[in-house]
Amino acid sequence: MWKIAIVDDDFQVLRGLRHIIPWAELDAEFAGEAIDGESGLELIREVEPDIVITDLYMPGISGIEMIEKLRGEGFQGRFVIHSGYTDFEYARQAIRLDVDDYLNKPITIAQIREVLFRTIRRLEDSYLEKMEKKKLVSFVQNYEKQMADEQLASLLNGTMQASAPELKLASMDRRWLDMDQQVVVLELVKTDRVSDISVADWHLFRFAMSNVTKELTQEAWPDSEFVWLFGPYSALVLHLTRTEAMAEVLERTTQFLQTLTSSMLRYLGLTVKAAVGQRVTKWEQLKISADEAFETLNASEQGHGALELVRQVSQALEQSNEDELWTHMQRYMDRQEASGQAGDPKLFYRVLATEMWTLLQYAAQQADMSIAHSDENELVTTTETIINRVDLENFLQAKVKSIGLKRQPLISQKHKAAVDFMLGYIHEHYAKDITMDELAGQLFISKNYLNQLFKKVTGETFMNYVIRVRLEKAKALLLEGNLLIYEVAEQVGYQNVPYFSTLFKKYCGINPSDLLKK
Repeated sequence: MWKIAIVDDDFQVLRGLRHIIPWAELDAEFAGEAIDGESGLELIREVEPDIVITDLYMPGISGIEMIEKLRGEGFQGRFVIHSGYTDFEYARQAIRLDVDDYLNKPITIAQIREVLFRTIRRLEDSYLEKMEKKKLVSFVQNYEKQMADEQLASLLNGTMQASAPELKLASMDRRWLDMDQQVVVLELVKTDRVSDISVADWHLFRFAMSNVTKELTQEAWPDSEFVWLFGPYSALVLHLTRTEAMAEVLERTTQFLQTLTSSMLRYLGLTVKAAVGQRVTKWEQLKISADEAFETLNASEQGHGALELVRQVSQALEQSNEDELWTHMQRYMDRQEASGQAGDPKLFYRVLATEMWTLLQYAAQQADMSIAHSDENELVTTTETIINRVDLENFLQAKVKSIGLKRQPLISQKHKAAVDFMLGYIHEHYAKDITMDELAGQLFISKNYLNQLFKKVTGETFMNYVIRVRLEKAKALLLEGNLLIYEVAEQVGYQNVPYFSTLFKKYCGINPSDLLKK
């Protein structure tokens, strides 16, 4: 409701205005009254009305002097002057002070109604303009953060050089210049929980992992940056004060990573490995630190050079160079055979096939390539029939053909930022009534096009994604066992409990009551 205050030294005028103002029609409420300029100042400072109706000539300070003081203090409300005198000098000052209207007494009901409706329309226009500016500023800030994260990821991946003119890390944050850095690479291990999941599920896992990581770093290491690199790999860049000794850094890092990995397993059921690169004194050396962290991860695994293979294959896909792609794949197979073909050779080649197909998918994702799923040559594209190197090569050749060297339509940085904003907004506001109209207004993109973008990136419709986020949260709350079903439903945005239960059974395959019993 709009708040309206009245300042006049005539009690009859005060009563008359309160009586003739159509409060309900204006959707307005009476905010208070004052009988002179001084008490008017106190009232307005206290209640901060949207509209002030004031007389000019009053004991003490005049209406104009009162307005001038309030404008000087930054008061943004609207003023309507009503006076029994016509004074050109006062009118001129009123214009200078951005007064909305100047009425001569006596005032009719029609006049006050018209003036107040006009003033409220200006207020609405003003507020809408401020909201649009605020949304635009917010979007630009999110877009800039998205760009900075992508540049940092590209620098760590090696797809962008530190000397690239478009790299703006140092210009956006002094910490890159005033502090040392150390890269921690995190790998989401491919357990049963994260195997064969959809694109939308992958986004859910990514958001959950990102949220836990950011929450923990905010407490333990606020001077840090978190970015996703590709596939299951993400990175933390830790900023270090140059006076902090290496022993202190090692102790802090070890303790923090133990907390991080145990929290991932405890709260999300995700197994995460972490490896730390060397401390560097210049941000241009971040790639050196990242490479060392990746080498440490690779050294602890059976495979060797997985990151390098993903980079090489991704580059070959981008250049549509199938010969170069196959050369890199062959070299990787040679190294794996040389490093350890002990035990059952059938099992060795089947495990290697699964590993290389996973890396090939990551490379395709990094190169923005689509993978066509087909039943054609089904025997060739399954690991069950692989018993030797020839079978492995046939399997991988069939998988390369499924990628088809066909690039997906590129999505602009602005639109990637828009979808990331939507995902973040859903995870923060899932309990509210989120609509595509609301997000389209915030992002300045049409609703239909935004829906297409969202499905293109996530593989799922906007509303279906919202439902699944809500139900994943509901599942977690039910498993905690502290709330009743109707309380859980309300907390995730459903007031209709039977509808919530039906949705839950449809998406989760179990009734909420059965899960609660567990």
